[in-house]
Amino acid sequence: MKHFSAHFDKVEEAVERFAFLPVRSTFSEKLIWFKKYVELRIYYDTGGKPPINKDCWKLIYTQSEYTYYCLRKSSTDCVN
Repeated sequence: MKHFSAHFDKVEEAVERFAFLPVRSTFSEKLIWFKKYVELRIYYDTGGKPPINKDCWKLIYTQSEYTYYCLRKSSTDCVN
């Protein structure tokens, strides 16, 4: 049997989506429409606490913002 923490190690997850309807970027507040964008779902904050009201925090990035995020983070788990 797996340890309890084996199921909850995922801190964040990146999902690539297509904007059929206008979506606003979280940081630059650019309008994304008929383009691909990345929705980053954060399940735990840096202190290890989950969000109170929902199952995750959702941040919306344009493709270039997400590339910049991956370069700053310098991690291998970023998908493009």
